[in-house]
Amino acid sequence: MIKLGPSSPTPEHPYRDRQAVELLPHVLEALPVGIGLFELRQDEFTFRYGNREFARVLRLEQIPADGLTLGEIFSRDEHDAIVELFQMVRVSGEPQSYFSAEGDRGATNEIWNIDAYPVLDGGGVSHVLVLAEQSREKLEVRHRHQQEADRLRQKAEHLAELEKAKSEFLRLASHELRGPAATLTGYLSMIEDESLGPVPQKLRPVVPVLQAKARQISLLANEMVEAARLEDRRLQLKRKRIDLRELVRRTVQLAGTTATPKHRLRFDDAVGRELWVMGDLMRLEIVVNNLVDNAIKYSPRGGDVITALSIDGKFALVTVTDKGIGIAAEDMSRLFVRFSRLNELPDVPGTGLGLYLARELARLHGGDISVVSTPGQGSEFTLSLPLEARSSSRTS
Repeated sequence: MIKLGPSSPTPEHPYRDRQAVELLPHVLEALPVGIGLFELRQDEFTFRYGNREFARVLRLEQIPADGLTLGEIFSRDEHDAIVELFQMVRVSGEPQSYFSAEGDRGATNEIWNIDAYPVLDGGGVSHVLVLAEQSREKLEVRHRHQQEADRLRQKAEHLAELEKAKSEFLRLASHELRGPAATLTGYLSMIEDESLGPVPQKLRPVVPVLQAKARQISLLANEMVEAARLEDRRLQLKRKRIDLRELVRRTVQLAGTTATPKHRLRFDDAVGRELWVMGDLMRLEIVVNNLVDNAIKYSPRGGDVITALSIDGKFALVTVTDKGIGIAAEDMSRLFVRFSRLNELPDVPGTGLGLYLARELARLHGGDISVVSTPGQGSEFTLSLPLEARSSSRTS
């Protein structure tokens, strides 16, 4: 934006002011950019001054004569766009730009660019100063930007299709798994209570292991269902009062049936009494089970897996510690990403959904999951959940 000041020579330096006015056209001619000045007269912009570069960029035989209108200077194809450009400058009082591919104007591999700046006098726009350029570099930059934008758009569309396919896979796979898992669990219960006849003594130790495996299949199917619901924003919690201490104790006990003899599972109960939270029982079982199960799976050499229950202010804490392979610092950002698996081990089952789902469910309950880990030394995952109001008041 340019503001006009006094135009008459000052009495102190009349010669110097006149010299500056005479020098100005030579300065403008020396500039490598086309310059044109248009004056607003009775709602129409007319040409007042321009340099030779301005005429060259517009492909005119000579500099336009004083008083010519926009329609007499710019071609019919460009006239409407230029008039609109000038009106935008007049109304907004702000600079505006116009681009035109040179191929539309009889040239190739270049771009025609006009920047229009308002000149203010008495609070309104009295003139518009135009800078006109022709540049192959600008066209190449615009082409590169367009190509990059197209590439990013195609990549985004491809990723969206992949996400859609993954969500559809989760729905289909979970549907196919839940039926057989329910049947297997039912028959194992009948075997356990000997509804189908006496269980041979040699098979009795096997039944709890098979039941634990059936529960794992059911849990995997539930994880897939829950992940699909999260993606579709259809997941709703069914809250009730839950004794978190009992839930954790039961989870550790069941995990012991599938852990290897090399693992030593322990429940460290620093609370020693019922610990109530408001939550969805099935979803919280998924969260705690995932933390304990991960600690076992990623401790291939065995060792201690300790699940500790404690209280910190108005939050219940479930901390699962292992002595496993640990997590590298550069992998932390992918730890809770859906379908992301770190430190791939050939004999470790999983879908890459467990930690993603666990943290999302914890956050839906008003809590969170944090992790501290050292490669080669193990990891410590901590689940925090808000205490039920009455439990919180008793602990304060």
